[in-house]
Amino acid sequence: MNRDRAMPDRTGAALRDTVRRAVAALLAAATLIAWSTATRADDYPSRTIRFIVPYAAGTTVDIRARQVADRIGGSLGRSVIVENRPGAGATIGAAHVARSAADGYTILVGSIADQAVAPNVYPNLAYDPRKDFAAITQYAETAPILVAYPGLGVSSVQELIALAKRKPGEVFLGSWGNGTLTHLLTLQLAQLAGIRITHVPYRSSSQALTDAVGGQISMTWDYPVSSLRFIEAGQLKALMVIGDKRVDPLPDVPSATEAGLPEMRHLAWGGFFAPAGTPKNIVERLNREIVRALNAPEMKALFAEQGSRVVTNSPEAFAAFVRSEQDALAALARAAGARAD
Repeated sequence: MNRDRAMPDRTGAALRDTVRRAVAALLAAATLIAWSTATRADDYPSRTIRFIVPYAAGTTVDIRARQVADRIGGSLGRSVIVENRPGAGATIGAAHVARSAADGYTILVGSIADQAVAPNVYPNLAYDPRKDFAAITQYAETAPILVAYPGLGVSSVQELIALAKRKPGEVFLGSWGNGTLTHLLTLQLAQLAGIRITHVPYRSSSQALTDAVGGQISMTWDYPVSSLRFIEAGQLKALMVIGDKRVDPLPDVPSATEAGLPEMRHLAWGGFFAPAGTPKNIVERLNREIVRALNAPEMKALFAEQGSRVVTNSPEAFAAFVRSEQDALAALARAAGARAD
């Protein structure tokens, strides 16, 4: 009887010993991985950092990225290069970063388009903005402006609406591509004004701007940084600034609220994102360097001259802001019936 009872005891003890050894091995492996990751993070950066811009060269986001890259390269002691990966409403570049190593060397210069608009209009997005990125900091907010080809013969939003009602479908408004903020703004404008506009999606804002200047399309959305020279030269007519405030470079152009469209208030914003899982101290280091560069008086003045406002925040605050924008743009996308296939 005693031997019969002892047999299960010895078996149980052996099993418990095996489990303890397995747990100890797992803990040791986890410790080694954590130590290795921390060591690499402490050496950061040890090579060139890439800023991935999901827009073409010469666009506003590209200009902003290069301005920041030039400033933080010196303080980081490493080169920071800008790589353009445009297309599909900025989702191609964003997907590339989402799949990249979480080591702080591949950073997305993201925006409202790839982080808040795309998940609400693309049915099969190649990444999940809520799970695949680590927020670093916002860098700016900018009010898009509606600019028209002078040959269209309108000088205000009211005149545009009247024309579109007389000629439904004959006003062509170029956006920066399906699934972008300007796609939603186009649908929202048509819906609020009760007009039919023909939406023309482009691969980039620069292509849309070129065709608007040339008269191939009636209008497009743009930012002062890239369109101001055409407006001042009389090659484009600025009709409206999104939001409830005018912008410094265009003090005579009414806001959407002043133009009778107060619902059109979603400003464009940009920010920096690392792949999810990037070590916290790397994210914090990048946050400190980028925030310091952006808050330099000369950078703030430069952004203001270009119609933007510098906005910086902590990684946690920026992540919360992005989540709120994702929710807000979901409501707008549903109301506008936006889809990007």
